[in-house]
Amino acid sequence: MRHRQARSHTVDFLFTLSLFCVFTVCALLLVTLGVQVYRSTARYLEDTYSARTALAYVAEKVRQHDARGCAALTQLEGETALLLTDEIDGSIYETYIYPDGEYLCELTVRQGTAVSADMGQQILEAEGFSITDMGDGFLKFTAPDSQGGTYTFLLHLRNSEGFSSV
Repeated sequence: MRHRQARSHTVDFLFTLSLFCVFTVCALLLVTLGVQVYRSTARYLEDTYSARTALAYVAEKVRQHDARGCAALTQLEGETALLLTDEIDGSIYETYIYPDGEYLCELTVRQGTAVSADMGQQILEAEGFSITDMGDGFLKFTAPDSQGGTYTFLLHLRNSEGFSSV
């Protein structure tokens, strides 16, 4: 019985090497594409974070106060502010949510306390945030993002006859 010796051919080596190179190039292209998609998604989320968060925060606060006489619009140093009223242990507290410069601010005080815009706590950066009464129980919240786009949220109060502008 004769054993054949396997002879190595140059073509076998080149085929294996070229297959490895094609695999490596495809893997690098896939990783590069993934990095670009991740960067663009992260940039978009970062650019729109403040606008989306401000709208969601204010909308949730209004929904918590969707009862007769608990939500109103008022003016605080020339800016439209949202006035939310709560009764806690027989005392009435007022919460003002308003834009102040480049921040969305919140201020909670006992009813009858003199208030000014600089007394509020800065919640988050939201330059250009605005609140508009659209009538019939509709409130429109607008917040621009850092890319020049604008996000708008339209909210209808379930108890719209309790909403008023002060």
